[in-house]
This record gives sequence, structure tokens and C-alpha cells, in this order.
Amino acid sequence: MEVRRILVVFVALSVMPACSAQGSANGAQRTFPIYDNMFYRGKPDTTREGLVGSNILHESEIWPRGKDYGVLPERSEFEALVRSHVANPGPLVLDIEKLPLSGLDARKHLEVLASLADWAHHAVPHRIIGYYGTNTIPHVAPGSDRAYAIELTRHVDAFFPSMYTFDDDRVKWAARGQEMAKEAHDLDPHKPVYFYLWPQYHDNTPKQFQFIDAAYWKFQLETTCHKSNGIVLWGPSKFDWDDTTDWWQATRRFVHALHVDNGRCAGAG
Repeated sequence: MEVRRILVVFVALSVMPACSAQGSANGAQRTFPIYDNMFYRGKPDTTREGLVGSNILHESEIWPRGKDYGVLPERSEFEALVRSHVANPGPLVLDIEKLPLSGLDARKHLEVLASLADWAHHAVPHRIIGYYGTNTIPHVAPGSDRAYAIELTRHVDAFFPSMYTFDDDRVKWAARGQEMAKEAHDLDPHKPVYFYLWPQYHDNTPKQFQFIDAAYWKFQLETTCHKSNGIVLWGPSKFDWDDTTDWWQATRRFVHALHVDNGRCAGAG
């Protein structure tokens, strides 16, 4: 999933969460699900480690070969497509990249995105619907119409901002997460925030595609545990799975610690 992605609609099943995280100030526990949206070759069944498998529906399947891109498809066909992409018990990600809430077509884009979210709700009722937000919501890009972002927020149940890694600056990374969470809460303080994490450095960076070391990855997991309501792990299919990688061992320890420590977030925060 490239950083330039504009939108992903995220539909999560009502399942038992993978693990728990620290609750509110009054001591109440909140769930902290870890969703698996990874496509590494040879990836094992991560539900054994406490993750919840997710699903994805790409824009190329909504608009094959880009034909009529951005034009609402037939509702019945779209809803059937949505229902065909929920084989796993976790989220369904609807990936749409090029419909920004800015420019002359902003209102048209809003109408399309809102309709697709509503139709997804109808196709898979009682599921959580949200948008992956790099340049749409919750991160409102320069030039976007904030009123449109607020309107689109009314059609969703949660936010899914991207928190991918570009360098080794932990302070900057954490500050970016804080900003993303604040912007989401400014749009709607009652809706949860789930961060997208990728255990590799982003492409077109000095360390592109290198796997993040255990210490930095542990910092990211612990920071998001404090700053968000859950995470979604993503990874591309062009790389092989390696069960011995530092980031995966750190993830396993993180999940185990959440259970052992009664859902208490450790470390950063």
C-alpha cells in the first residue's frame, strides 16, 4: 500500500478482539485489536498468535482496468462484490486511491465515497466502516474542503490513518501519530482510531523495504497502544515471510505481554 493512497474503506467484523489495551482514566478496559492485512508470501495463520485476519477489495476490482473510475458502479454488483470479500473474520478494506476531497470534483468525490460507505454498510450490516486516511480523512490534505471531510465522517464508524516508517526519527514518528489522532478526534471525538503499521521502511526512502529492527518496532507498537484504539498490520506480497524476523518476534512478545499484564500498555506513551 503506497503512501499516496487516497482512500481505503475499512469494514471490520464484530469479532472478539485479539488482545486488550490500557483503558480510560477511570480504569475501564478497552479492546486493542491487531488486524492482519499482510500479504507476505508464505505467511502462516497468524490467528494462532492472537491476530485477526482481514480482507481487502481493491479499486481495480471495483473499476476493472480503470474503466469509468470514480463513477458509482451498479449498487447490486458492488454489494455482491463486498460480500464476496469477507472470507476472513476481520476487516474488509476497500482501497480507493484517487478521489480527493479537493478541487472542482470534490463534491462529486464526496457523493461517491459516501455512497460506497453506505452500500458497504448495507451489504455487511453490523460491521464497522471507516476510511484509510492519508490524504482524505483523518489527515485532511492541504486544499481539501474540511466541510466535506466532516460530512464523509458521518458515514463511517472509525478512522484508519497510516503510520508508516520513513526514517529512524522516533520523536517525529510519534508526533505524527499524535497529530493524526488529534485530527481524527477533531472530526469526531467519539469514533475510534486504528493505525496502519508496516514493519518495513517505506519505498523511496534511504532504507526502503528493510525490515524495522525490534527496538524501533516495539516503540511503534507501544506508542500506538497508548495513542490509538488498535492497529492494522500491512505488508506487500512481493516479499517472503520470515518467522524469525526481529519485528515479528517483537510483535509476538507485545501481544503476549498485553495478555499477561491484563491489557496494560507498557513503554512509550
